[in-house]
Amino acid sequence: MTAEASPTRLPRAHRRTQIARAALALIGREGVTALGAARLAAEVGLTSGALFRHFASMEEILEAAVKDAVERIQATFPPPHLPPLVRLRALAEARITLLTREPGLAWLLRSEQAPLCLPAASLAPLEALVVASRRTLRAALVEAQAAGLLRRDLEPDVLLLVFVSTVHALIGQPGLQGVHGRGGPPAGRALDGLFTLLAPPGAPPGEPPR
Repeated sequence: MTAEASPTRLPRAHRRTQIARAALALIGREGVTALGAARLAAEVGLTSGALFRHFASMEEILEAAVKDAVERIQATFPPPHLPPLVRLRALAEARITLLTREPGLAWLLRSEQAPLCLPAASLAPLEALVVASRRTLRAALVEAQAAGLLRRDLEPDVLLLVFVSTVHALIGQPGLQGVHGRGGPPAGRALDGLFTLLAPPGAPPGEPPR
């Protein structure tokens, strides 16, 4: 009995999501050259023929993968009503956790190969996500500066560069299992240090934002 005909056959929508996520997971583990119909079908327990009963082409699979990825990454944006430092910390922690756990998502956002390999229709949503992320972070940094919570001797765009570079450096860090506070894995301690460095000069040490 084939996986497609088994009693545990997934609903079509669930199977499409499974295939799309498996495609990115395969890329994240082994690189984009590992993505092929036979290999992807084996990842989800289907034959190549069954795979293309759910999608018309590999390009359509990648389009679905990007759409699903963008929706999941968008879910990491913190509520806008939170204090600015809390928003910054929450977004950093959520992105580090998600992208470390799923290297395929990190590949979408960070790899120079991604724009060359993805269908043209998938590029605009990814670019919009990057723009929205930077806009959200910059707005929180400007608000925190205005409130005297962050140093004002550096321009917001400089603070943004430092902040984004630190988060990117922590994504995929070897041995990183999550984000915690003091005494936890390196990412949590690094974020504590980042907020200390960005604090106004001469500010007394305080509890990092949570």
